[in-house]
This record gives sequence, C-alpha cells and structure tokens, in this order.
Amino acid sequence: MIRVGSQTIVRYLIGAALGIALFAILTPDIQAQYYFGKNKVQYDSFDWQVMTTEHFKIYFYTDEEEIAHIGAQIAEEAYDPLAAKFNHEVKRKIPLILYSAPKYFAQTNVTAGMLPESVGGFTEFLKGRVVVPYHGSYFDFKHVITHELVHVFTLSKLAEQASRRGIPRQVYPPLWFIEGIAEYWSEDWDTEADMMIKDMVLNGQLLSIPEFWRVHGSYFMYKLGQSVCQFINDEYGPDKLTYMFENWTRGRTFEKIVEHALGDDLAELSRKWEYSLQKRYFPEMDSLGFPDMESERLTYDRYCVKGVPINWDDGKGTDEWLVYMAFRRGYTGLYLKPRAKNDKGRKTLVKGETSVKFESLYMLRSGIDATDSGLVVFSSKSKGKDIVYIYDLNEMKITGEHVIDGLVAVRSPRFSPDQTQIAFTGIKVSGHSDIYLLNLSTGMYQSVTDDIYNDLDPTFTLDGGRLLFASDRSAEGKRGASNLFEVDLQDHAIRQLTWGDYQDQTPDATENGIYFSSNRADSYNLFLLDNDGRITRQSTYATGALDPRLSSDGATLTYSGYQNMKFQVYQMDLTPEPEPMQIADAQAAEASWEPSKIDVEYRNASVKYDVDYSLDIAQSMIAYDPIYGSVGGIQVALSDVLGDHSYYILLTNTADTKDEFLSSFNVGVTYINRKKRINWGIGAFHLYDEYFNDADQYYYQRQAGAIGLVSYPVSKFSRFDVTTFVRHEHKDRRYGLQDRKGFVATSHLSWVYDNSIWDISGPIEGRRYNLSVGFTHSFTEGRGFNRVAFADIRHYFRLGSASAFANRLYGFTSSGVEPQRVYFGGSWSFRGYDRRAFYNRNIIFASNELRFPLIDALLIGFPIGGLGFQGIRGALFFDVGSAWDDEYGELLGSYGAGFRVGLGYLVVLRFDFAKRTDFETSSPGWDFDFFFGWNF
Repeated sequence: MIRVGSQTIVRYLIGAALGIALFAILTPDIQAQYYFGKNKVQYDSFDWQVMTTEHFKIYFYTDEEEIAHIGAQIAEEAYDPLAAKFNHEVKRKIPLILYSAPKYFAQTNVTAGMLPESVGGFTEFLKGRVVVPYHGSYFDFKHVITHELVHVFTLSKLAEQASRRGIPRQVYPPLWFIEGIAEYWSEDWDTEADMMIKDMVLNGQLLSIPEFWRVHGSYFMYKLGQSVCQFINDEYGPDKLTYMFENWTRGRTFEKIVEHALGDDLAELSRKWEYSLQKRYFPEMDSLGFPDMESERLTYDRYCVKGVPINWDDGKGTDEWLVYMAFRRGYTGLYLKPRAKNDKGRKTLVKGETSVKFESLYMLRSGIDATDSGLVVFSSKSKGKDIVYIYDLNEMKITGEHVIDGLVAVRSPRFSPDQTQIAFTGIKVSGHSDIYLLNLSTGMYQSVTDDIYNDLDPTFTLDGGRLLFASDRSAEGKRGASNLFEVDLQDHAIRQLTWGDYQDQTPDATENGIYFSSNRADSYNLFLLDNDGRITRQSTYATGALDPRLSSDGATLTYSGYQNMKFQVYQMDLTPEPEPMQIADAQAAEASWEPSKIDVEYRNASVKYDVDYSLDIAQSMIAYDPIYGSVGGIQVALSDVLGDHSYYILLTNTADTKDEFLSSFNVGVTYINRKKRINWGIGAFHLYDEYFNDADQYYYQRQAGAIGLVSYPVSKFSRFDVTTFVRHEHKDRRYGLQDRKGFVATSHLSWVYDNSIWDISGPIEGRRYNLSVGFTHSFTEGRGFNRVAFADIRHYFRLGSASAFANRLYGFTSSGVEPQRVYFGGSWSFRGYDRRAFYNRNIIFASNELRFPLIDALLIGFPIGGLGFQGIRGALFFDVGSAWDDEYGELLGSYGAGFRVGLGYLVVLRFDFAKRTDFETSSPGWDFDFFFGWNF
C-alpha cells in the first residue's frame, strides 16, 4: 500500500498506515466546532490534465508533463507482467495520479489523512486510485508505481474470485502479505532489505510469521513479508503465489489458503523460512562483525543518524563534539553532545514537527553539516517552503534563514571550506533533482547540474573548486545504481569517479581521499577512494554502515551504524591495513541511458481534467435509541478522482404514521471544496423529529435552511473555522410551554491550534486549543437570540519517553433570550458522574492526569490462538468543575486511577475508577467509568 524511496536507509522509521476519513458537518449545534487536529494545507494550485493510455488514466499537472510521460510508460510496461503473474486483467482503466515532488504529494486530497515523510506512494482501496510522487530517482519511481499496481491487481483479483464463486464476503489477506507480495513482485531483493533481515537473524530478533503483528504497518513488516514471499517462490515453486490467488476461495481463513496452496500450515512455513535465513546468514559471522562490538557507540536515543564530528570551543575550551539528528519522543530533532561514550551533556538545538518554523527536518531524506567554528546548516519545511537554516552554536540560536524560491525541496546542505557558500540538492517543480550553490552573503543560488538524473549528497573538495556528489547518471543508473562524480565549479564539467552496479553514496572529501558508503561488499560498509584512484574497504560490518565523516584530527570515522533494528551514531579508528577492492573497468563518464516515455499518440491525447464524481460510500444505516426506538435511513458520499470536491447526502424518515411520511423526511446535502487553501462548503437541510432535554422536556422541532462553511489553515498547526446556519424553525413544545417559530441565523467562529504528539493511547506532549464564539440572530423578532463562547485548552508536559502530565481547562457560557445549554459529565469529561449529570448554560472544568507506562505488551493465550495488546498505560487523575445557570453552583470534584488499552490507530479502551467529592466528604464507593475512543 505504501512505498518509500530507497536512497535513504532510515526511511522505515515511521510506520506506513494510511486511512481515509469521512467527517460529518451537518449539525446546527456548536459542538460541531468541538474538535482539534492538524491541517493539510493546499499551498499550491494545479492545472490538472488527463492522459488516457491502454490500461490507465494518468492524472498530472502541466509542470510535470515529462514525469507524467515517464510514469505512463512505466505503468504500461508493468501491466502485462503483473497480469501474467495474477492470471488476471483489470477490467477498468486504472486511475494513476502523479506528483512531481513529495511537497505536492503531501497536499493530495485523495486521502484525508496527513502523509508522513516516509510515505512514498499509496493505493486508495475504495476506488482503486494509485497516487505516487516522483522523488528524483527513476528507479524508485518505477518501483513505487509497480508496487502500487500489485495492490490494484490484488484487490481486483480477490473481487473477481469472490464474484465468480458467489461469495458475499471475501477473506482478506494480512497486511504483511499484501505489502510483502507487492515488494516481491515489484523489485529484486536488495541490500537494504538484506541488512534489515540479516540484523534480525544475527541478533536473535527474527519474528516468526504469527508474530508479524508486532511490527504491523512498519517498514520491517514490508521486508519480512517480501522475504517470506521470496521463500515461497524458491522453496515451494514459482507458481505457488499465483496458485494461492487462483484458489483463494478454497480457504475460509488465510491460514487455510496457505495450507491448501503449500501443503504446510503457517507454523511450518515459518519454521522452514526461519531455518533458511539462519543457514544463509550465520556463516557471515566468521568474517564480519557488528558496530556495537567493533566501534564506539556515541548515541543512545531511539534512532540517531547523520553524525558530524567537530572540534568546537564552547567557552570552556576546545573539545570534541557531535552534531546529529535523532528521532526520539515522537519527533525529529537536531542535537549536540560531547563526543563521549554516554549521553551526558546532550543539548537540543532544534525540535522538529512541533512548530511552523520546523514542520519537517527531513531526517529520512536529508543530511546536515557543521563546522569547528560552531555553525550548523540544515534544511526544514516551513509553511509549504523549504528553508536553509544556519544555527550558531556560540549563540545557541538560528542566525541565518535562506528561502530558496523557485525550488520545491532542499536537501543535504554542506558548507564550502571558507563557509561562504553552501552546496545542496534541490528539486524543481518539474521533479528534476540537481545540485545547487547558495551564496550566503547575497542569498542568490545557481544550478550546477541540470538534467533528469538524480544528483545527491554534494560536498566540496578541500580546495573548494569542485563538488563531489552521488548520482544515477552512470550506465547502471537505470537499474538503481549510483556512483560518485565530481563537477568543476568553473566550467561545470562532470567527471565520473567510481563505476559499477553499486550504491555509492554520501562522499566526504578529506586529505586521504574520498570516504563514502557503498554495498560493494554486499552489506553497506565504508570505503576510501584514495588520491591515486584505489578503493579500499574501511569497515567489515555484517549489518550496515553509512554517512562517513572524518574527524578534524583525521584519526577516526564517525558513521551511522545499523544494528538491533535501529540506527545509532558510532566512531571507529581508521583501519591500518584496509582491504583493497577490485575496481570495475572505467566507462564513459557521460550518462548512457534516458528514461523511456509513452508513445507520442498518448502524449498528444491529453485533455484538461474535468470533475468526474463517483461514489465513496452508499449504504443504509440503522440506529436504536432507548427512548425513541429504532431509526433508519441512507447515507451517500461522492467525490471526484482528485478528492478536491465532495458531496455528503443524508436521508432518513422519522414518521410515526403514514400521514406523517412526506413531512417527516430528514434530508441533508453538503458540498465541500478542498481544492485551494481556503476550504469551503455549502449545504441545505430539512430536519424533523422528536427531541428531549431537561429544560424543554419532549418536543417536536422542524428546521429547514442552508449552511455555509469556511476553513482557513494558517499553517499545519492552526486554522480559523467559520460556520453559518440560516434556517426557519418551528419548535412544538408540550407541557404548556409556548411554541416558537422563527427565521434565525447562527454563526460560529473558531480558532484551533494543535501541535500535540501522540503515543499509543493519546497526546503526550504539546498543546491543543479551541477558542470559539457563536451568535444567533432572530430575523423574525429583529434581535439577538443567544450568544455562546467556549474555550478548551490542553497542555501535555512530557516526563519521560512514555509518561506525561496532562492538563485540561474547559469553559462554556451562553446567554440571551433562549441560551444554549449543554450536557456535561462522565465518562469523557467529569469522571465519577453520570454522562448527563449536568445540563446548564455555564460550565467551568479542569482535569489533571498523570500518565505513565503500565505494561508494554500483554499476550493472552487461548486454545485457538493468542490475543495481544501493546502499550497499556496507567493514570492517576483529579477532576474539578462546576455547572450553573443564573447563580454560581458549588464546586465538585473527583479523583481516582485507571488504565488505557491501545487498540491501534489511536483508539483506546479507557477504564477509570473514581470517587466523587464536594471537598468536605467523598463518595463511599468507587464509580466505574468506561470510555471507547481516545484520551483527552
């Protein structure tokens, strides 16, 4: 489902789960504004075109026309081999939506969810849309498109099997198999996959197939699944995977399908697969080692990479320091620490993903640089633009910011020897990835390379006259290889330095020559291209070593080492007698390949995109209320291919008799436009039903009118929402109360801020604010009807990696002719009290909760299998609040303890045991609160 680029190894850090959200907007209550959440901002507008080929509809914008033609050719070339593997033809033209850069891809409306940096593409299962960005690498582009097409064929094949057999509900394969076979049928087994699986085997961390749930949704799951699929092909026969799909309906579970196809159940398959990996990898320990055993480990956080050693004077004397990037406590950061064997003295320089200034530090795709004088350079996303930042360690703050207008991405900046220029990889609107130079004094930049090839990791030679970089412009580049090149800064002449079908990357120029990382010896290790053109091997690790940087004294190499399923920064002494490597024959330095493009007949047939709606969901719905009984209806959602335009339709009937049938239809139609930065919507509704509240008791109410919605995202973290309802309503009250008819308008304005970081059970760090005001005006009476204001302020203070102190302050007030009242109580808010304990127009409430880890993993065994839970958290809480109408009420409280069980996708079961108190006495017993949802 999700695929990430292969140039950077740490891409697996972030899980790969995506979802599609559908939200309801049609309600006249202010509680419609009661939500938080980060924003997907449409910073850019696109002129979309559609190119129809034999099997695809290619959606692209004019700036990326060349990439679209390449993508169309890749898709068509991948179709026939996949059709043969599946023995199946997809009966419709497959929608393939292309973006020229990750920045644009992150703004897509095909999925409502936020796309993390690691997502390199996805297949939307509901409509079978394939959405892929271009990351600069033709090879990766081909792999991602093919990977996603495997998903399309998988879904289509299973649907066909179910239809042919007349089966209403098909067995769905586990995610590890879905992603594993997509990896296996889209690329060969590569060094990166080998590194991960080998590490698991040699360090005793290999999971059996029934245990794959432990890494569900992560990149480990992709590669474990790929390994199993390869083993099935090699051990049981190349036809067995196809046979499984051909006979999918013969099993009522995935386990039975596997057993029918292979003759072995999952347990036996796993046993044989594990044994084959042990036989393959164990012999390597005779000649190879581990970073932890043969180098000095410098970092101890969750994941640490891109270490840069410097000799810097912090005011107490010059000492050895390390600048590096790390993913810890839920966010990426830039850190400084003494280059010692422990983490004492670590300082946080920049905290990413929590502010507008540093929305993303690109840990997975970008490097950093630092100098002995105390300057650090890095790039970050900020409000839709990439900015080059200069951080001065002497002042401990950002001292320089350079906005690179005209480029959509900036990666891996490096200082020139005299610190007057910066070299970096830049990505243009067209998707091309080239090398650029930035003049720090003028802020002007210029391109050094300009072509289709993927140029990465630029660094200056010691004299500052040339740039070294890695590129796929070599003869083997079309197959995914990258070699080292240098370009003269005077005449821009390019010269190839290394050759062969390898992954040569991250060069570092030194007096000894060029240190770089490569898979020339199967695993990723460190190598030196000396000044005489010879290549020697500097490290012999079984798992992996990347990003070499020579220390200022020339005695040690700092590198990112992979072991125990994570990266850390290590330091190793230079090898006294390094192993010489055989060098491939030098070939022509000029690139000998060009990406293939679709035939001209298709290119000339592109037309402007016209909005084309199709169903997202159309289903009946039924609900039961203990007072009103059962109710039913239908709901329909439609959207266009790009997800920019949506319609939501609701239809129910609340008639008690046939005479009321026509007048008791409840209808709501809402149109939402997300095409540009300002999201807006309009709608119309008619609502009629019987209602109840403590003030009016039972009453009938009929409302008919229109709704207008506007949402303006200031940034990823904050937005303004405006909602206006204009309606005619008739409130038919009983018990001698006067009926009310009128034409009224209600408007709400909200400011929402959310930079919270979540763990498995809820927010654990950051802030969430919702400040809203509302006003209702009666046109019939010519006066204001009511006013509403509320504030919900939440702060989360992290105390440890999985513990925090959470605070919530909530206030609500309403006034006017007919003020609005709201229900308030447990278990969501005021624990220990009934859910509708309070029904008032004024509320003030505060909640304090200490959250801490209780059980990391719990596995309950049953005769038919096991049930596992991860991340069980404990809590101690104290709630206090008051609710009143005209006169202030008494202050009440509750206190207690509870625990939360994470169910995945940020859904938890929350159990609380509370005692009520009036601050003089406490309730005699414990009240039990149960809540299914999430933590506040």
